[in-house]
Amino acid sequence: MAAMVGQAALGKEELLETAGLMVEYSRACGDHLYVLDEAGKEQPVLDLVGGFGSTLLGHNHPELVELLTRCLAQQRPVHAQGSRRQRASELKEALAEYLHQYSGERYKIYLLSTGTEAVEAAIKHARYAYARRMEELGETCAANSRELQIRLERGEIQIDAGLLQQAERFLQHEPLEHVDGLLSALNQRNLQALATPPLMASLPYAFHGKTLGSLALTWNRDARLAFVRNNPDALFVHEPSQFLAQLREHSVSVYQFEFQPLRLVERRLPRLAGLIYEPLRGEGGILELEPEFRDLLLQLHEHHPEVALIADEVQCGLGRTGRPIESAAQGLPADYLTFAKSLGGGLCKISALAVRESLQHREFGMLHSSTFAEDDLSAMVALRGLEILQRDDVAQRCASIGKGFLEGLRALQAAHPDLIRAVRGRGCMLGLELQDLSTHHSPLLASLAQEQLLGMVCAGHLLHAHGLRVLPSLGRRSVLRIQPSAYLQPAEMQQALLAFRALLHTLAAGDLQSLLGHMLSSGFTPPALPKARAPGPAEGIAQLSSNAPVERIGFLAHLIDAQSLREWEPGLAGLSNEQLNELCSRVQCAMEPQLIASRRVRSPLGREVELRLYGIMMDSESIAADMRFNRAQQIRRQVQHAYQRARDEGCGLVGFGGYTSIVTANCIDFEYEHPPVTSGNALTVAASLAATRSSAARMGLDWSNAVVAVVGAAGNIGQVQALLLAGQCRRLLLLGRPGHEARLAQVRRDIASELLRQSAPSAAPASPWAAAFQEWRRAQSGPLDLASLDVWLEQQGWVQLATSLEACRQADIVISASSSPQPVLRAEHFAADRPVLVCDVAVPGDVDASSVSALPQLHLIRGGVVRLPMAPELELPGMQLDPGLIFACAAETLLLGLSGIRADFSKGPVRPEQVREIEGLARLHGFEIDHEKRVGAF
Repeated sequence: MAAMVGQAALGKEELLETAGLMVEYSRACGDHLYVLDEAGKEQPVLDLVGGFGSTLLGHNHPELVELLTRCLAQQRPVHAQGSRRQRASELKEALAEYLHQYSGERYKIYLLSTGTEAVEAAIKHARYAYARRMEELGETCAANSRELQIRLERGEIQIDAGLLQQAERFLQHEPLEHVDGLLSALNQRNLQALATPPLMASLPYAFHGKTLGSLALTWNRDARLAFVRNNPDALFVHEPSQFLAQLREHSVSVYQFEFQPLRLVERRLPRLAGLIYEPLRGEGGILELEPEFRDLLLQLHEHHPEVALIADEVQCGLGRTGRPIESAAQGLPADYLTFAKSLGGGLCKISALAVRESLQHREFGMLHSSTFAEDDLSAMVALRGLEILQRDDVAQRCASIGKGFLEGLRALQAAHPDLIRAVRGRGCMLGLELQDLSTHHSPLLASLAQEQLLGMVCAGHLLHAHGLRVLPSLGRRSVLRIQPSAYLQPAEMQQALLAFRALLHTLAAGDLQSLLGHMLSSGFTPPALPKARAPGPAEGIAQLSSNAPVERIGFLAHLIDAQSLREWEPGLAGLSNEQLNELCSRVQCAMEPQLIASRRVRSPLGREVELRLYGIMMDSESIAADMRFNRAQQIRRQVQHAYQRARDEGCGLVGFGGYTSIVTANCIDFEYEHPPVTSGNALTVAASLAATRSSAARMGLDWSNAVVAVVGAAGNIGQVQALLLAGQCRRLLLLGRPGHEARLAQVRRDIASELLRQSAPSAAPASPWAAAFQEWRRAQSGPLDLASLDVWLEQQGWVQLATSLEACRQADIVISASSSPQPVLRAEHFAADRPVLVCDVAVPGDVDASSVSALPQLHLIRGGVVRLPMAPELELPGMQLDPGLIFACAAETLLLGLSGIRADFSKGPVRPEQVREIEGLARLHGFEIDHEKRVGAF
């Protein structure tokens, strides 16, 4: 199974927590929930979630509370199974009478506990009725065969060759030469057909529950496929106009004899035991049944009356839509009906299955029963609830509320058509669907929309900013559901409409700080700052130099720190670093990698590629924490998903930046043939060394006589830097973390090996070290020994190892490339009495820039930065670089793309020859790799 990322990987509590909806309520009454503030005072929240449709009579209806309290005081029996349960009988009679009054049909009632159980019972009853029909048909077929034998014995009929040949064609069984063979083949074929399991059908966007049977008929694939895959017993009606014809394909054939004249006839029977539908689909997004589906139900009822039509009114029934029975109000056939939610008055867990009396099987009550059904408490509360429904004309109340809400919501839609896609529903079951903002100019809004999180975030904003509680639909999360009680007051309706209006103004203004302020522990008060400028037509995701298609290459990156998040999303510019870090930590688990930017880059040689930047919503610190505590589980899933997206979107090469290469062992974890990968480490080494040499020359530092320290020498970049520096400076210091002593010693052995491989005695010495090395070579007799050279390097002190950063004080030049999310080098680690050049290659930086600012002779530059040719204005959001500059890891990806190289490059340990090769390509294409970027804009 593919690793899940984003909101799909979150549990319910985590998702609610992320959106700011994990709030504890202390009390409930009517249409309000109450939450305690910091002072312990109750604050009201207008509740339009309505218990997902359960609180049609409001929270804690006083009459029902009084009744339930009295029942408990009287110690009414809850568990009295196998006895006369009078209160349950009264409820069944009352509910049957209610259904007869508003539908004209008589129903048998079965009491259960939950909505999904009622649906399961309906499915079981339909399948049981199908099985009984098959049993009866089997008996009919057996009787028919016996009648044939009797007539043959009496001489009334004769089996001729024509009948046998007809039977061979029908039964696909030959040869049939006598009556015994004929009856055997017929019996075998009929038994096989009659044993075929039945089918159940459902409609698009349906939701029927979360137990396996009901889930199999639920449209939402995310909810269903994790548990029910390739279910051969479930059908979804995609084309209602063709469904009746398709039933012939889903049918069984049995064969019987007719005797006047004698012949074998085929009888085709649909395998469909039942079709379940919601008259108004709730979790699917408050959707009405389309006319073609209504027509199908009527035609199915007319042509196949044996197929059970199940009206699932668990959520929409009992007056919530403004009609007592929604299916009856629409004139839809309903052999079975299911009820729950409102049936319990918002207090008790109770549901019901109603089966048309003419279709019910008396024994079904023994075949399906429930331990917690038919208790006195639930039955008495539901019975009183039915009385209140009719006494207070709840259906009419709901109709009136729905009319007022729809008028207000449609006025908002007219004012904000770019934000509201649709307003749907009726009565107290309404939905407001947001427009698809997945291409919004705000990257964060677009990402939230793509992740199906915008509805959840809007719900959190409405709750905290306006005291209004709504939730999205499960099957269509851009739909905010509105399900108040039948007693909602006009002032409360206006409060809700004003809250929706304010939300729309916030979205229209792109005011992300207000929209997301509730997700911060300190809250957020908007500063007196100008609103963030929306990207112009040449900015945003699609900044392309022409319309002609070019080859795509992908680059994976993550947030560096809070400032990179500001660059990615200017709408958050008013938040402090602490607030940005908190916001990032709240949403990063729920966000999948997104396409952040798309830029075209042209080489002076004429080739052009499109660089697509895929951003991972995790910063360096959170990634380091994931690597430390979770062993990189989250970031590895994110990287895998980002790579998959780049591949799916046609990228012919994918580069990895920052921690994305570290957590994949410099791309070794990616063994796919396509697209090839690169860590970008080769050009990072080349660019950092080139910039260091260039800056050293400008400072007047004699490279050949300098002490050079490599911080992070045990890492891939540091190792190769050390190999390339060997013999070029007076002394080389290799620094690593405590515990890395063995790895540092191996780097020194690698340096010895590199010296033996590439040096020649006649080469002009580049440093005192190089001169001494040539003398050592001449002094050796016989083959050169690597171990001896390693010992010599250690004894002479040309290559020194250290695990304390204090060793940097000896250095004239420091090149740092650790993988720490926090600065590791401060002023006390550098010499203060002479000029020192520090090249900080790490992202985020290894050097505390504010600390070293007190050292006037210290020259701090950022390494691994490249200036692009022919792209002076190019910017990649979140990179914190000036226009025209790009990190070397991304530049390497570009270089390979521009050079037409479609093979893994810097994958695994980088070798010096790779550095030299990519450096040559950079100069060929005009990339400036010795660019010096002073750390004043770090």
